[in-house]
Parts: sequence; C-alpha cells; structure tokens
Amino acid sequence: MGATHFSGPIALGTGYMSLSSDASDPFSIKGARTLSADESNGRHYILDGGTGYGITLPVPTKGWRCKFTIGAAFSTDFVFTAGTAATFEGCVIEAGAVQDVASMDTLTLEDGTENVGDFLELWSDGTNTFVFGNFLTAASITPAT
Repeated sequence: MGATHFSGPIALGTGYMSLSSDASDPFSIKGARTLSADESNGRHYILDGGTGYGITLPVPTKGWRCKFTIGAAFSTDFVFTAGTAATFEGCVIEAGAVQDVASMDTLTLEDGTENVGDFLELWSDGTNTFVFGNFLTAASITPAT
C-alpha cells in the first residue's frame, strides 16, 4: 500500500453545536449579537429557549455556512438580519408549504409557533446568503425587506 502525504495544515472546521445559553462557550449567542464570518462559519447553534433577540449575520462570504436549530420554546422572536441588505435568497417549508425568500433583509422566527427540531440553514457564495429551513407550524418564520 502506498504512503499518503499531506502538505500544509488540515482544517477540520468549527462545526460543533453551541447552546445559545451556554455561558462557558465564548461563541454562544447569549443576546443581541453580530456574528463574524470567522466565528460562525461551520457552527451549529441550538436556540435553547428563553428570550429571543436580534442576530446579525456576516456580510456574504464565499464558503460561509451556519445552522440554527430550535432546542426549546422561546418567549419573544428571534430576528436574523442579513449582513448586507436584500441578500437572503432561498425558501423555507412551513407546515408542508414552501415559502419563497427572495431579496429579503430579515428572517423572524415567531415566538409561540416554534417546534423543537425546527431549523434554519444558511450559506453563502459571496454575493447572497442562501436560506433553507423546515418548520412544523405555519407562520413560524417571516421573511421581510
């Protein structure tokens, strides 16, 4: 069997899950926050209840990817704001129906409609931030300009 040779560093990514309320994790989201591309790339956040807040995403950065999953009910909305206006593109599924997300600025996860396991995936090509989500209940997410 031939030998395998690697050159340079091997990047495994930061793709572990952060609970939003984990005070010991410097990358967790404990309140309104603007995420940098470096700190959030490849990260999977669990929104684990309590009060929702505003989360501003990084400007579209080629190769950036992130995921948010509902881990517990929350009492106020979570509002995601695009790092650059009108760059959210894609679709979300709510109660089996597809909702278009085209040139949107914000995505609001509505309190009182969340279901544990609902999720929102985001990734970028450097121009747009693409969106895909799956939600059990109708009107769980509101895209807006």
